[in-house]
Amino acid sequence: MHKAVSDPEPDAADKDFFQRLRRELEHEISTYVYDVPAGALGVPLSADVIRAYLNSMRLCLVEPHWEEANICTPEEARTGMGVKRMCVTMAEEEGYVLCVRPP
Repeated sequence: MHKAVSDPEPDAADKDFFQRLRRELEHEISTYVYDVPAGALGVPLSADVIRAYLNSMRLCLVEPHWEEANICTPEEARTGMGVKRMCVTMAEEEGYVLCVRPP
């Protein structure tokens, strides 16, 4: 199921896997419930703000694809260390990427 980065076309197993991940992520976004813990400080966000954040997340979703990610701490990132793993990219925005590491 792990494709090489140089082969952008996923096989049938990858496509099924990507579709399942995408459905799960869309389900999580659509069923998200903003729950303010008892005793929380500050003013809770309004339903409109939460709805806007969720809509923004939907707009960031990309076609899932394999991508090599460097899993590291901030210090390891500065030194180029870390562990490289194949992950599935699910969303991107302004240099930030949401990756899922397969089981």
